[in-house]
Amino acid sequence: MMLTIDETRYQDAHQRDCARVAALLSDGALHSRPNVADALQMTSTTTSRVVADLLDRGLLIGEAGEKSGRGRPAAKIALNPGRLGATIIHISSRSLLGVLVDLSGKVIERRSIDIPVESDGAYMAAAMRRLVVTLVGQCTPGMHHIGTSVSVSGVVNVRERKWLITSRWPNIRNLDLGAALAPVTPVVIVCRHLDAELNARTLNDTAHAHDNTLLLHWGWGIGLAYGVDGEPFMRAGEPFGEIGHWRFNLLEQRQCGCGNHGCLETAAALWALLPQLRELWPDLSEDEELVAGQLAELQLADLPEITTALSLMARSLANVCRLLFPKRIIVTGPFIANRDLWDAFETAFHAEGVMGGLELPVLVADKSSEDYAILGAVRPLLNLGLETFIRS
Repeated sequence: MMLTIDETRYQDAHQRDCARVAALLSDGALHSRPNVADALQMTSTTTSRVVADLLDRGLLIGEAGEKSGRGRPAAKIALNPGRLGATIIHISSRSLLGVLVDLSGKVIERRSIDIPVESDGAYMAAAMRRLVVTLVGQCTPGMHHIGTSVSVSGVVNVRERKWLITSRWPNIRNLDLGAALAPVTPVVIVCRHLDAELNARTLNDTAHAHDNTLLLHWGWGIGLAYGVDGEPFMRAGEPFGEIGHWRFNLLEQRQCGCGNHGCLETAAALWALLPQLRELWPDLSEDEELVAGQLAELQLADLPEITTALSLMARSLANVCRLLFPKRIIVTGPFIANRDLWDAFETAFHAEGVMGGLELPVLVADKSSEDYAILGAVRPLLNLGLETFIRS
């Protein structure tokens, strides 16, 4: 995992140099001191002082290098991934998935807790605390726990760290995640699942870093994330991308879990369609990963309720394009696993057009990725943890 630093956050030159060296070495490779000095344009004296400091504090590890000519061999140094650890809580269907990772992003421990649908905020908060305590107890010797990142679905205020609404647990409203986890972790970062996933996809595919990219999830709920040249559009931390709660006159008799009537989700989300689909296929799961495999083999495209959902989704996405003008759209979720349904959706979207002679964005179907979501959630926490460690 490549760490990044904001040099403007360091007033102390030595701390800034320490952060630069740590970020350089986060590629996981062994480096020599001369190579570090050249790469960062630092003097050999400064490099030696920084490396010695980080070795003493356990953030770097070193080994003797091969001797070349006279003098002592240049020691090889690398980042010590086991020095810092971070915990991530990720919403997976109706479960909490907890993960402990080291500074390289490697998973050290993984635990999960099932959360009943009727649970309220107090129950959820207590479960999250238990999960963090369990994971922290698995930290390896010498590992410092830097904090917890919580990646949630539904409507969230990232800046205030409040989980406002989630269709998975209707009784949870305005849960203050920062306050809930403060007793068991030094730092709490909250992010939306879709923002974390899009951030990780951008890191993995540099093409996303140069174009405006939209990630649309069509599953249990419906929402989107948007990135501009690799940076998340949602800078203010307020709720964003909740197109599942756009309202339609056609649906005005249908009540949504958000409290309104007529939301897109009431006709197109998995939570709304599943009871009707189970009349034909009773064994359909509510777990998105499982139901994706089930839906892939079914004749869905001609069902009236699916036809309505598809039409509304295509028009909603086209309207989003008239607002944000993305160059690329990645669509994830269990419905697109059905090839006939995806083909029909793609056709309906193209029929909507955008504006005049403007080119339609590239439309890509892909699977939701738990790994992407975890990577995107933990990376900001590791960057913050590294900064805090260097300052301490």
